[in-house]
Amino acid sequence: MDYRARLREASKEIIERRIVSDDELKKIADKYGLPLSTVKTLSTFYFHDYSEVQVCMGLPCLLKGAREAVKELERRGIKYSITYCLGYCNRGPVVRMGDKYYTFINDEFREIEESRNDYVQSQYEPLDRYITRGGYKYFEKFLSENNKLFILELLVKVGLLGGGALSRFKTLASSANRPKYLIVNGHEGEPGGFKDRLIMERNTHQMLEGALLLSLALNVDEVIIAVNERFRNAKAMIEKALSELGQYLTSKGLLNKLPSITVSLVGSPYIVGEETALINSLEGNRGEPRLRPPDPTEAGLFGKPTAVINVEVVAAVPILLGNYYEGKEAVIEKYFCITGDVDRPGLYREKLTVGLDELLAKAGVKEDIKAVFVGGISSGLVHSSKIRVRLIPEETRKLGVFLGPGVIIALSNNRCIVDVMLEVERFFSHESCGRCEPCRLGTKELVDVLERISAGKASEEDLKWAESVARTMMETSLCGLGMSAGKVFLDALTQFRDEFEEHIKGVCRAGIHFR
Repeated sequence: MDYRARLREASKEIIERRIVSDDELKKIADKYGLPLSTVKTLSTFYFHDYSEVQVCMGLPCLLKGAREAVKELERRGIKYSITYCLGYCNRGPVVRMGDKYYTFINDEFREIEESRNDYVQSQYEPLDRYITRGGYKYFEKFLSENNKLFILELLVKVGLLGGGALSRFKTLASSANRPKYLIVNGHEGEPGGFKDRLIMERNTHQMLEGALLLSLALNVDEVIIAVNERFRNAKAMIEKALSELGQYLTSKGLLNKLPSITVSLVGSPYIVGEETALINSLEGNRGEPRLRPPDPTEAGLFGKPTAVINVEVVAAVPILLGNYYEGKEAVIEKYFCITGDVDRPGLYREKLTVGLDELLAKAGVKEDIKAVFVGGISSGLVHSSKIRVRLIPEETRKLGVFLGPGVIIALSNNRCIVDVMLEVERFFSHESCGRCEPCRLGTKELVDVLERISAGKASEEDLKWAESVARTMMETSLCGLGMSAGKVFLDALTQFRDEFEEHIKGVCRAGIHFR
């Protein structure tokens, strides 16, 4: 194997086995003929917060009492580390112990049923059942279409794909540069997000059909499903489904006429979900974002044209195709992951015409709402006075938020916005890859200022300084992490400046605090 191939294999083994010990890393270095420093930098990048016991400090878990779980671990003398988003946000607070996941309720750690392999196996839909409910019904008809790009246009029509992405994907489809790749992004590291994990586990064949349909439309040679290494049940279900699919396609005489599909684990850090960082991870490198241009559709995986599309979008394709051939309206139901101060956190599936206030009511809002993170903390904060909007791209764009991840986190009127933003910025600081200075230094600066504001030890000048730092991050960060960290702080400051100013004076109107 050449150096790059050895690096990929080493990285793959480090991620799959979660290797962190010096002795094991030395064995990996020797096995693949790589410098020890190289394999160590991969391990420390992907598992810098790894221990046998991890407590999620993502916002949804904090809102449900993660700090109480920490106190109980400390009372029991159990060593732990802090991490973000273990993928079961609606069951928060979440604690991982070994390969098991627990929630902390009534002073007890209870294993999360849906995290168990036997439970996931029981929810899996085999291929014959998927076909019975209409799976692959129009696959061969689509295969005979001369112009298959109409499926991308349907995705744009229903709001699951942007016009800019459509243009880039059309360019990729017509490119003569080969091989070309489709990466199905199953990373889902956004705190509060768990829809993609559930789709990969329970609607596996629907996702695979969507991947094949898109691979044909995009004229690619290979499909790679990239799965967050924390979602090992999902990877097992995909491998099971691929085995069934291979037999089915062989019986139809189609196996050798279609792009191959493989599944690969990628590192769990939040930044790896960014598409160029994901590509770097699949290549065996640290999962850091790349400079643009070029766009991945021009030079992505191994320098070749690459489309990166998330799981939910891929899984929607067979439904849209069926509607199209049956002459039905091109509509789709979107998955919303709702957590925070609601009675019924969970996964909700609604048409994009649903109102945000309606959706919150279905989830059982506990009290009057102060604000809502729409699209997750990386998207933006919406004041309660603005939640009577339909969750369609045209209306959410006016609010300055991006609906994509479908993450909705509600904050009650009793929440301290300064507390919330401090924890949000701690998340961004923890997850920054450190490659660019605006993000590396800016997130730490925002955390420092927010800690002083929270303690009543800041001044108006500190607030102005934090505002300028956030704007600089938005304008100059290499990727979306730094931009989002700056934007969401400005969202909060713009809409709740009075609370920040009261804190500076040592006054807090909130009744609930994390600490």
